[in-house]
Amino acid sequence: MTVVVPLIIGQIVRRYIKDWLERKKPPFGTISSCVLLMIIYTTFCDTFANPNIDLDKFSLIIIVFIIFSVQMSFMFLTFLFSTRNNSSFTPADTVAIIFCSTHKSLTLGIPMLKIVFAGYEHLSLISVPLLIYHPAQILLGSLLVPTIKSWMVSRQKALKLTRQPKAPVKV
Repeated sequence: MTVVVPLIIGQIVRRYIKDWLERKKPPFGTISSCVLLMIIYTTFCDTFANPNIDLDKFSLIIIVFIIFSVQMSFMFLTFLFSTRNNSSFTPADTVAIIFCSTHKSLTLGIPMLKIVFAGYEHLSLISVPLLIYHPAQILLGSLLVPTIKSWMVSRQKALKLTRQPKAPVKV
């Protein structure tokens, strides 16, 4: 009811108001960012306002380390698989695969946690890794953009050079 029904209703309503939306062009990007920010804020508030949360600093540091390690491992593995010799992915495809396949959002994760663990007194403790994972993926992504961009540009240049037909030599 929390995740699937709104998606279905949105798809049905979209059929009827698609033309109107294309004419009016509402600021969906801004609205989406504000809603995501509100979800993150309310989840943080719910998590750390709970008096039953028993999370010491060392455990929190370990969780952060594990999440950063998992995120980096996922990004590295997707890079390796998408750049294999028999892969037909372009450098731009590889960048999309790295960022899209490893990133998860709080907008789906938090409602799922609330559904699966409804009534569980330690729900706030369970949501801590997800609260760390979301900012970690944003931070790591922003740190890796220059490196991945330079790799993609150099790779695209190399592919263009190998695909260009050689000009005939004039005698």
